[in-house]
Amino acid sequence: MMKILCIALLLNLLAPLPLLATSVAAVEQTQAQVTAQDVYDYINHYLEASAQTKAILIQAFQKGFQEGAITPERALAFLVRVNGSGASIALREQVYLTIADGLMKSVPVEMLISKVEEGLAKGRPMEEILAEIQERKTTLEEVKGLLESKGLKVGVELQLPVGVGQATLVLSFELVGAVITDVAGALEDYVRNGNDPVDSLAVYQAVMLRLQRDRSLLQGLVAWVSTAVTPEELSRIAQNIAIRLKPKG
Repeated sequence: MMKILCIALLLNLLAPLPLLATSVAAVEQTQAQVTAQDVYDYINHYLEASAQTKAILIQAFQKGFQEGAITPERALAFLVRVNGSGASIALREQVYLTIADGLMKSVPVEMLISKVEEGLAKGRPMEEILAEIQERKTTLEEVKGLLESKGLKVGVELQLPVGVGQATLVLSFELVGAVITDVAGALEDYVRNGNDPVDSLAVYQAVMLRLQRDRSLLQGLVAWVSTAVTPEELSRIAQNIAIRLKPKG
């Protein structure tokens, strides 16, 4: 328990200085020692949340760690940052539960966690941060559903073109998550930048450009996605985003 407290305190101290190289190095050195049990201990003993929320979080992170959706060090840094944000406990719990729900649904959550961290760094109200990650989670779920309907699922073997032949690629959670995140992120940026979600060709081009720029993805996989989904399918998701972002009243 003393170990987890020391880690949490160090992360809290370093949180306001993310741009300093020395701070980043110190965080990385500390995070390398974090285990899943450290995360569970922090939730049980230091997180300001109800017993029910804590139980949900532990279950969700267990699943996330097993699937490779998130690392213990990433999880702990996120929890510590939100726990020390100064926002009301009720709002913090909603942020935790949004991430937990994503993990339970095997949705990649890196985009959501990054938006929480970005919002807190900019001093945005937690209400705004929560609304954004809830909306973005819905987009991730819609993209995941679309790609899964085309056969992009963890454990599936895809035959991809390589030179004049073909190669078999077994889809990992990390790989599938990267594609989902890229597509969802491109759609969100497209709509949030004021572009027309009904222009299906422009939507499609924005998504493909994002995938092509991701150096972690094989170009054969990007080519597979480009033929598997249609501009109209991506446009429908973009239009859904626009509806959700439309001012109420």
